[in-house]
Amino acid sequence: MNTTQVTAALYQLQQLDLEIDRLAAEKQSVANSLQGSPTLRRLRTEHKTAQQQQVAGEQSQKEAEWTLDEYNQRLAAQERRLYSGSIVNAKELQALQQETQTLRAQQSRQEERLLEVIDIVEALTEATRHKEVALKEADEQWKQEYVVLQARQSQIEGQWQELQTKRQEITADLDATLLKRYDTMRRSMQGRAVSKVEQNSCQWCRVILTPSEMQQVRISVKLQTCSNCGRILYYER
Repeated sequence: MNTTQVTAALYQLQQLDLEIDRLAAEKQSVANSLQGSPTLRRLRTEHKTAQQQQVAGEQSQKEAEWTLDEYNQRLAAQERRLYSGSIVNAKELQALQQETQTLRAQQSRQEERLLEVIDIVEALTEATRHKEVALKEADEQWKQEYVVLQARQSQIEGQWQELQTKRQEITADLDATLLKRYDTMRRSMQGRAVSKVEQNSCQWCRVILTPSEMQQVRISVKLQTCSNCGRILYYER
């Protein structure tokens, strides 16, 4: 291969390597995505928390109902004694009346407390329902995305193998020392060891080549590098 063919092969190799790099990044991104949806994980956590809060609220409601029931029973018993006519002692009757009033006040406060708890439980139940709906929708969406991601993963693998085959075909005709130099330059030069010459300038750094440099690139007796960025210059004929 002459110098012109070598620089053309290197430029073609670089185009393949850039596409391989892009596919590698996408391959990793798809693999990460297949591990699970962050949105779905968040919604599952929120739904579980909402359920726990609802259960705690329902327990508080039961306890408030039990307390109210206890007050109702005690008040009913006191009122039976009060109106039975069995108590004739004025002092004892007065004490019973005061105790009955106290129980009624406690009963009233407990009824208000129960209504508050019922409102809270209703709100918690509604919140849980909304979280469940959102979770189901996200789960269905994730199932569809998962199928798409798996299909894309297979496509990437096929494209990857195809590019690797093409790369082997190109590198088979290139000198091993030159390939090592190319690979080293790619690692240190943002993945671009070769820069195309267009309009008498290096397309990477945009520095205009001198007439002498352009002549050397055109003649292609040996590999020419940009005097500014150091990349191998490729002149397309």
